[in-house]
Amino acid sequence: MKVLSVVNQKGGVGKTTITFNLAHFLVEAGVKTLVIDMDPQSNLTLSVLGEIPEKDTSYEMLIDGSLPIREGELFDFVPASLTLFTAEPRLHSAIAKEFRLSRALTKFENKYDIVLVDTPPNLGILTINALTASNGIIVPVEMGLYSLAGLKHLIEILDELQEYLQKDIEIVGIVPTMYDKRITLHEEVIEELRKMSFKIFPPVYRRSAFQYSRLKDFIYLLITIYVLKSSRFIL
Repeated sequence: MKVLSVVNQKGGVGKTTITFNLAHFLVEAGVKTLVIDMDPQSNLTLSVLGEIPEKDTSYEMLIDGSLPIREGELFDFVPASLTLFTAEPRLHSAIAKEFRLSRALTKFENKYDIVLVDTPPNLGILTINALTASNGIIVPVEMGLYSLAGLKHLIEILDELQEYLQKDIEIVGIVPTMYDKRITLHEEVIEELRKMSFKIFPPVYRRSAFQYSRLKDFIYLLITIYVLKSSRFIL
């Protein structure tokens, strides 16, 4: 079982959308998929369930080690809840707090091929739990100099975490989002991303809703193919 988290400490860059669509494409490819919402904002949960539950969520997983999986028509799902906002202070002095997700997932190693984790827009204990459990991450990056600085900070945290855990966490790819080729800054950001020697997926353009939707589907299909064929993510 592989664990893939969608991570960026900035909000509004497309983490939830990537997670949701990638899960659909993986299921269509015949991959047994579990999706976990670790974001207290619960946008993915709202998209999947149409509501935000008050119990049996990823919050319980962090607090008591349970993993309340809901079997869905498309993919199995662990929802988030607003109580996740209180998880960080509650876990502040807890022992092995960064391994809660890893330990909960060990019970399901033979049930799923891949686990997708949607993370909050910060590098707090919820995201650290996701990173600790992950074999790899996908990083959506909005076009802007601040986004590049945020990416470099994420890479530094990832390097420290890998050294601490003594395991490899692959950056499976970077997804440039809100891209407009007419804007010089966006081209400069793309060039800087290419210098980092990571897999760069084709950018998601900032266009009309219809065009964006069609191209977005194509990007997620490319990501899915890459994930399925990646040496680390052969399923």
